[in-house]
Amino acid sequence: MESEAHASTTKTTHNSSSLLSKISHRIIRKLRKHSKIPINYKYRNFSIKLPSHHLLPEYQKTHAKYDRFLPHLTRYIDDSETIVDIGANIGDSLAGMAEKNATAHYICIEADDSFYRHLEENVSRIKAFIPQLNVQTIKALVGKNISNVSLDGKDGTKHAVVHNDGGILSSPLDELIPEASSVRILKSDVDGFDYDVLDSSMAVIKKHNPMLFFECQYDYEYQRTGYAHTLNTLEAAGYCDWTVFDNFGEVVIRTSDLSIVSQLMTYIWQQNIGRSTRTIYYYDILAVQKNDSALIDNVLKDYN
Repeated sequence: MESEAHASTTKTTHNSSSLLSKISHRIIRKLRKHSKIPINYKYRNFSIKLPSHHLLPEYQKTHAKYDRFLPHLTRYIDDSETIVDIGANIGDSLAGMAEKNATAHYICIEADDSFYRHLEENVSRIKAFIPQLNVQTIKALVGKNISNVSLDGKDGTKHAVVHNDGGILSSPLDELIPEASSVRILKSDVDGFDYDVLDSSMAVIKKHNPMLFFECQYDYEYQRTGYAHTLNTLEAAGYCDWTVFDNFGEVVIRTSDLSIVSQLMTYIWQQNIGRSTRTIYYYDILAVQKNDSALIDNVLKDYN
């Protein structure tokens, strides 16, 4: 009885502490948002500036693996190889990658005016500590069928609003990056339209067979269908090794069976349409071809 009472007290204390922590986070977030004071977010040897409303610090404090895998993966990239970061936001992914690999060539592509200004400023801040860092920034919307859009969002992220005559036109990736680039990693994070980014990048993908790391988020049926079609296209192009991460950065499964990825997508879709209790919101997917499978064995083994 005493041990049960102790366990109950511990659970109550933990729940109270958790509730207070959530309340504190909300208060801090509101104060920070209204203050409009930029956040100085520190890495090991440098810092970047985040907009006051950016939630990266809070997410990484709460979820230990949030946005941690891509920087980890870059540790395994050779000096002469290129990492393309589509949806580079304010340069936070670049900062994480540069901290782990300061010798690769980075191409950062961002379409939003405000984020792009922050990206350029943060590239300058990083290069003040890593002068040899090779970074090219490009202001563009990468896409194939999603075009003439506006960008909308909050809390440090934005997505394309379609059928809005927003005036932002898209371009395929092979029209944006230097032809001589040896693309080793292609990363995409554009909140719901990564399938269109990949569809527009097939010339680059078929030429270089890069490792692909992309967000798989879908709020509408046409997005879900778009991802399913793109995954099948990638499989036909030789991609056969799929690692699925939840939106907190933890590995859900690694498989060579694309139908399992499809089942996982259905799992999220059931939550999206209100037929199941919400657990997670989206996936990140790492897709590689057979010749990179042994490398991914080591990458995942060291990912902790």
